[in-house]
Amino acid sequence: MARRRGGAAARVRIAGIPLRLRASWLIVAAAIVLLFGPQVARIFPELGAGAYAVALAYAGLLLVSVLAHELAHALSARAFGWPSTEIELNLWGGHTEFLAADSTPTKSLAVSLAGPAANLVIAGIGWWLIETFTPVGVLGMLASVTVLMNFLVGVFNLLPGLPLDGGRLVESTVWAVTGSQRRGALAAGWAGRVVVAGLVVAAVWLLIGDGGTNLVVVVVAAMVSFFLWQGASDTVAAARAGLRRERREGRGR
Repeated sequence: MARRRGGAAARVRIAGIPLRLRASWLIVAAAIVLLFGPQVARIFPELGAGAYAVALAYAGLLLVSVLAHELAHALSARAFGWPSTEIELNLWGGHTEFLAADSTPTKSLAVSLAGPAANLVIAGIGWWLIETFTPVGVLGMLASVTVLMNFLVGVFNLLPGLPLDGGRLVESTVWAVTGSQRRGALAAGWAGRVVVAGLVVAAVWLLIGDGGTNLVVVVVAAMVSFFLWQGASDTVAAARAGLRRERREGRGR
């Protein structure tokens, strides 16, 4: 996902890779606590104010899920000899920076799909543990939330359009066929715009199906759609600029 600058950050290292946690992530944590705290309190009224601590654990689980996703990107890039310079976790999720030398469609796709794959593996292991040990109460709820979060993060990022990881499938396919990474990026950027349109249609359909307006759905759908559209549009603009530059240089020879 696209990187956002600004805001204070806490920085540590994991597997030798700098990890930056932006203060903007606290907005996500606060939103999760406010949204899910009352739900936990209804399910477990005996917890009292502790229900909000459980909701905070939801936020922590989401943070760990996104971190696992980004670490998979970083470690798979390292396997190809591409050093990772930083992992950042922020309001929009996360982003991994690495220096890709001698990139190919296959390598680019492998690094991109490593993130969703890590989340789906965690979801699968979590589901197996739940089926095997059948945890109950708050522990059972947190286990189920872990599985659901990782499944959703993995599947959502596989949608075939940049800036999502699945967009690399479109990019790599067009790149392999045309021999131009920029043409692949252009196609993947347009695919990202199609994905956004699909998400908006799905959100509207869900709202109509619910028979009313769900403020949470509207706000989340609007934020995600705006972010993805911006990322896809930036990709399209950069690819077009690169292709125009290639054409000028070709005519200049």
